[in-house]
Amino acid sequence: MLKLLQHILRGFLDKIQGDVDKYRLPKAVPSAEEAIVPFNPNEYGILPQALKQMMDEGKDFILLDVREQHEYKMAHIEGTKLIPIGEIPHRATELNPYAEIVVYCHHGIRSLDATYLLQQIGFKHVSSLVGGIDRWSREIDPSIIQY
Repeated sequence: MLKLLQHILRGFLDKIQGDVDKYRLPKAVPSAEEAIVPFNPNEYGILPQALKQMMDEGKDFILLDVREQHEYKMAHIEGTKLIPIGEIPHRATELNPYAEIVVYCHHGIRSLDATYLLQQIGFKHVSSLVGGIDRWSREIDPSIIQY
């Protein structure tokens, strides 16, 4: 008798599961593995000397500062466009997704996050200034204050 009940119950559960699978909605949000493009920080970093060379050669690119306004007022690299990292999702349309973009911050952490974010939303040529404006001021332009 018990085996008969188990058999009936198993058949019922199999039918319910089949119906559930048939009417299952697609996932609205992909899993982390599906959503995240592989990102290698070494591949998307640029050293201060390489950035200086780009500037000296007059290369066409966007220099993006992702620090806060008060940090920008203290010190910034000439020719910079300021978009604090928290505003990037709302202001990314101000940037050309096909332009070469070099992102910097104080030490290179936020700029790496911003580089990753821009890559995720479709920007093709984005790199982060290794060491940020702090390293830039030590190695390239000592007239920029360190804070």
